[in-house]
Amino acid sequence: MRRLKWVLVLTVLALIFSGQMSRGDLTFYLVDNFEAAEASKWFSFGGIKVAVAANPIKNSKDLIAESCGSYVLNISGSTNDWYVGGMGTDLSIDASQYSRLQLDVYGSLNYGKLKIELFDDDNNSSQIEQDKNWQPIYDDKLAVEIPILGPGFTRISIPFSAFVDENPGVGDDKWNPTTKSGSAGLVRVQMGFISKEKVGKVNVSLDNILLTY
Repeated sequence: MRRLKWVLVLTVLALIFSGQMSRGDLTFYLVDNFEAAEASKWFSFGGIKVAVAANPIKNSKDLIAESCGSYVLNISGSTNDWYVGGMGTDLSIDASQYSRLQLDVYGSLNYGKLKIELFDDDNNSSQIEQDKNWQPIYDDKLAVEIPILGPGFTRISIPFSAFVDENPGVGDDKWNPTTKSGSAGLVRVQMGFISKEKVGKVNVSLDNILLTY
């Protein structure tokens, strides 16, 4: 299986460099797979610890585990009031050609929830202006919550239609992450981590975060 995977990768690269396939033909936008063994493009906040770690089941006979390569991003922390903390990355890309966000989640016996937030640029400023509570004052914020399951990898694929506008009346209340007319498109992807219990912990790993059809 591993040899076949490398054959496919090399075939795609050969097509790109030969001109038979352009990068625009690829059907996904990779946000991060952490194979560079670093996470400098991500900022964190709250009570979480973020660190690149070895894939916990790299050598298992599991297709998702194999696709996660050598490294994942581990997030851990504790809370006295449900919310542990969060992390995010600024993108400023045209995401209008994609229809969903996909990621691989390695859960734990702590369980909990993962809240994913998307911000599109509605005032053409290429940034997110925020109030004192860190809420956007000009741009849309769309969110969805997914459960963190037990140990092992789960591939989560979430259509953008499942995201709910969390700040109606702010921005234009439309999911339009395009870079047309001066907009920066999808400005930011942000993730928050919520404990299963009010006083509890979160310990979860993420990999292969991408946008796709």
